[in-house]
Amino acid sequence: MEKKYVNEIIVKEKTFDNGGSLLRVSVKVPELIETLKEIEENGWANLCIGKRQTPSDKGVTHYAYVDEWKPNKSNESMPTNPLPF
Repeated sequence: MEKKYVNEIIVKEKTFDNGGSLLRVSVKVPELIETLKEIEENGWANLCIGKRQTPSDKGVTHYAYVDEWKPNKSNESMPTNPLPF
């Protein structure tokens, strides 16, 4: 299945000298809301964030795509909602 990328989210990772890191996330709000309405199911829209192999020319280090996973009989005991944190 081909991934549906969510281009309304831009993620850049900043790594510090002490080994820590920070993810800066920029969101095109109106466009993202429309995308989330298209993929929403039972009040939830599941996305995955992946790390790019190499940053883009503009420093983008991660990408977002729609999580298409659906439970079936062999994995229906797995949670369908995000973990609370």
